[in-house]
Amino acid sequence: MFFSSDKPNRLLLRQVKKSFTDGSFDIERFNSFVALVNDAYNSFDEERLLYQRAEKISSKELEGVNNELQKKNDFLDTFNHGMAHDIKNHTANIIGLVAMLKKYTEKNNIEMIGQINDQLEVSAHQLTSIVQGFLYLSRGESNIDNNFTMIDSNELMELIKIETNYLMRGKKISINYKFNIKELFFSQHILKIIFVNLISNSIKYSKQNQDCVIDVELLNSNNYLELSVSDNGIGIDLKNSAKKLYNLFGQVDSTGEKGFGVGLYLIKKIVDRNNGKISLESDLGKGTTVKIEFNLTEKRD
Repeated sequence: MFFSSDKPNRLLLRQVKKSFTDGSFDIERFNSFVALVNDAYNSFDEERLLYQRAEKISSKELEGVNNELQKKNDFLDTFNHGMAHDIKNHTANIIGLVAMLKKYTEKNNIEMIGQINDQLEVSAHQLTSIVQGFLYLSRGESNIDNNFTMIDSNELMELIKIETNYLMRGKKISINYKFNIKELFFSQHILKIIFVNLISNSIKYSKQNQDCVIDVELLNSNNYLELSVSDNGIGIDLKNSAKKLYNLFGQVDSTGEKGFGVGLYLIKKIVDRNNGKISLESDLGKGTTVKIEFNLTEKRD
């Protein structure tokens, strides 16, 4: 009989019972039985394929997560190394200056005390700039909000001057600001970090035998925000250094002097995070121009 098998396939048995309810056999019932079996196995196969597809998607997503975690770990390794290196250098400099201050205070050397105080102030400002850069980098990796507000050009300009004035002491530097913005809704913090870093680089890599001239521009029109900083400094050899420009703590220095540390990497991170574009033009002995563009209509991360 049809149902006498000791260990029948359960799926097949169900279809047999549906087609041959009274145990008799005819061709019409057989064809119906075959159709039912095919439908059942097709349904089972589709379900199996769906599970396989889900497993592949999950594996791909897991691989993507692992890749992202690896990038984060690589970033943190480099970040921590660079932060420790840069901060250690500046704290060591401050400690040395404090020791000198004590020495010349005991000797009541007013002139040297004044010079050391000036150097301490410069070092403190430099350390503050580095810490601010690192803080933004760490926050940028965590996607913390940038606090976008309506930008006041005069207020922004004053903030930039406060953080760059210490670099101008004892040097012949002319900074020309041209801010032409109307109803600009953006992050003042981002703009300040970009301009302070670019102006600092321009001052640092200025020519020793020539007055430093820096042009700083900010313009918004047709839903675009355009920033640029140009100088007449020593310039960069882009043929040999282009690949190093945006590396974290990479040094691009034609003079052999140690670089700033965060440098253009920080700016590149800010620009990328806000879906912007950055370009750099430079000629050795003539100067450098950095241009940045943000599309104000695009959604930011």
